[in-house]
Amino acid sequence: MYYVKGPVPTLDTAQLDQSHGPVFIDSETQLAQYRLLLERLDAAALPPEQSRDLIHGIAQEL
Repeated sequence: MYYVKGPVPTLDTAQLDQSHGPVFIDSETQLAQYRLLLERLDAAALPPEQSRDLIHGIAQEL
């Protein structure tokens, strides 16, 4: 998924990659759902340094 965000939120667009090709989402209702999803993912994600350390630690165990 790609999310293109600009200074005018009503012009934002989300692109979803599917097996039959890309789908573009630009309705305000659907974009609001994707914004919420992205906010939740961002809140759950580790900071870059911790992500790097986690990946490095897993790779060392292999």
